[in-house]
Amino acid sequence: MKSLSRLMFILVFLFIGQYTIAQPQDTLTTEQLLQRKGPSYSALIRPSHYLAFDVNHLLGGFQRYRFFIGDELHFKARDEKYREEIYDVTDSTFSVLMANQVMNRDEPVTFRLDEVQKIYLHRRIPFVTAAGTLFPIAGGVYLLADVINNRGFYSNTLPVVGALVLSGLVFHVISNPHIRINKNHRLKVLRTY
Repeated sequence: MKSLSRLMFILVFLFIGQYTIAQPQDTLTTEQLLQRKGPSYSALIRPSHYLAFDVNHLLGGFQRYRFFIGDELHFKARDEKYREEIYDVTDSTFSVLMANQVMNRDEPVTFRLDEVQKIYLHRRIPFVTAAGTLFPIAGGVYLLADVINNRGFYSNTLPVVGALVLSGLVFHVISNPHIRINKNHRLKVLRTY
């Protein structure tokens, strides 16, 4: 019986395998592969301008953040906060697309580099970024569990809850710094070749 089932399996496998044909795939060019990766890689295809934010950290030293056309930029200019996608970069300006409610379409708004006051960075640091969100939640759950279990509020839980919330806030600030543009932190336009 086992040999009959094995024979049937082999015949079905050979029958199905004979009629399956692999689908032909077109090979992607280098340009298509780079475009799939994102805006920073597509800038390698052709020469273009991009924003470079040079930061001289007190503890970490020099760091350069690059923002290419198509990247999202979170910044403060003209006393308002913006979180928009970069549409165009010229020698001394950059443009972002903003929604025009009256015309019901996106329109480019141009900013000079000297109009930008702050840049808000969003870095993904392993464990630190997640801890910035989870530690305050854990502190709140710990406090709530203590109140529910003990049917009251005890002051010996405050140091633990305070340490969790405070460390979560510190980790959040480390992951998401707000850097003011000054002589140590400069925004400029560079060009890819």
